Amino acid sequence: MQRKHIILIHTIYWFVMLFLVGLETIPAFGKTTYGIIAADYIIYTIFFFVIFYSFYFFIRKEHLYKKSIRSLIIFGLLFVILITIPTGYIYIFFLANEVFSLNGNAFLLEFTKYCLSFLETSFLFGMSGALMKIALLWYDNVMKQKEMEKQLIAGELALLRSQINPQFLFNTLTNIRSLIEFQPEKAIHSIENLSEIMSYMLYETSADKVLLDDEIDYINNYLNLQGVKYNSDFISFEVSGNTTGLLVPPLIFMPFIENVFTYGDLSARTPGIIIALKVMDNNLSFEVTNYAKENTDKDKTGSGFSLKSIERRLDLLLGNNNYSLGIKSENNKYLVKLKIKL
Repeated sequence: MQRKHIILIHTIYWFVMLFLVGLETIPAFGKTTYGIIAADYIIYTIFFFVIFYSFYFFIRKEHLYKKSIRSLIIFGLLFVILITIPTGYIYIFFLANEVFSLNGNAFLLEFTKYCLSFLETSFLFGMSGALMKIALLWYDNVMKQKEMEKQLIAGELALLRSQINPQFLFNTLTNIRSLIEFQPEKAIHSIENLSEIMSYMLYETSADKVLLDDEIDYINNYLNLQGVKYNSDFISFEVSGNTTGLLVPPLIFMPFIENVFTYGDLSARTPGIIIALKVMDNNLSFEVTNYAKENTDKDKTGSGFSLKSIERRLDLLLGNNNYSLGIKSENNKYLVKLKIKL
C-alpha cells in the first residue's frame, strides 16, 4: 500500500478515536477546572499513542506464523500490564494526588481502580495497533500475490499465444511440398494460408482482445491447411449472427480445434468435423463435434491440450462467471460447447 494511503488511514483512525476520547471529558465540565480536564486528556492521549504504536511498529510478518502468535499474545499482555502500572502512578501523581493521602487498603483499592481503567484502554489501543498492522501486512501480501499471479497469467498467455504446434507445422510443410509437384496452384494457396496464420500469431495476438472476424479468418486458414488431406466436405465450419466489431481473447477457440486433429478419428465418415460459431444478443456459442478415437483421454499429457489446461486458460482470459463449458461423449462422438458472455 502506498505511504499516502497508510497516512490517511492513521489520520482517520486518530481523528475518530481522539474525538471519542474527547466526548468522555464532557461530564467533567463544571465539576473540575479546564486545566485538569486538558491535562487528563493529554495524558490519556500520549498513553494511547505509546501503546498503539508500540504494538504497530513491533509486529512483523514473522510474528504472524502459528508458532509466533502465542508468544506474541503473551508478550503483549505482559507489556500492557507493565506499562500500565507506572502510567497509572504518573496520572495519580499529577491529577489525583489525594489518593496518596489514603492508607492501606483504601490506597490500594483506589490505585487499582485507576490502573484497571488504564488497563482497559491499553488493551483496546494495543489491539487496535496490532490489528491495523496485521491488516496492512495482509493487504500487502494479497497485493503481492495478485501481482505475481498477474505476471504468471501474462507469461502463460504469452506462451500460449506464441505457441505453434510443431507437428502441425511439419505436416503443413510436408503437404505443401507434395502439392508443389502435383497441384502448384493449391500449394500457393496453402502457402498464403500459412503466411496469414504466422502473421496473425506474430503481430495480432499480443493484444488482450482481437476482432472476432480476425479470429474467424485465422480459423478458416488453419482449417484450409488441415483440410488439404481430406475431402472438401470432411470439415464443416459455419458462422451465424452478426460478428462485426465484436472482440474476443486471441486464439481462444484453437485448443478445441487442435484437439480434434490430435485426438479425433480422422478416418470417420463425412462430415467428420463440424464446427459452428453463433452470435446471438450478447452471447457467443462455439460448438465442435467430431468422431472420437477409442480410449481417448484428453486429460492425459500429449501433443494436444488437456482439459485442465483449457479450463485454466479460460479462467485466466474470461473469469469463472463469464463462460460455460460443456463436454460430453456419446455414440462415438465428442461434443464441445463453449458459451461466452460478450
